[in-house]
Amino acid sequence: MIVKRRAQLAGLEGDFGAHSLRSGFVTEAGRQNVPLGDTMAMTGHRLIQTVMRYFQTGAIGQTRAARLLGDDPSSGGGTTDSVEL
Repeated sequence: MIVKRRAQLAGLEGDFGAHSLRSGFVTEAGRQNVPLGDTMAMTGHRLIQTVMRYFQTGAIGQTRAARLLGDDPSSGGGTTDSVEL
């Protein structure tokens, strides 16, 4: 409930929750080429298949929240297509 309430207060559209935070963390780590093993150590995942379910590609970079980061992956400033192992 805390995450949903804060997202609404920030004026963000969509259904946000703790899963959204984890997904955002995993996705941003991938965009910044953080080794997958390091990301998994932070999230507590043991299986690559599990952590990759949190990794978002494509439209996630076009959301209002993503634009707050100021780095549009489609402009070449980052990547959503690969995650370093």
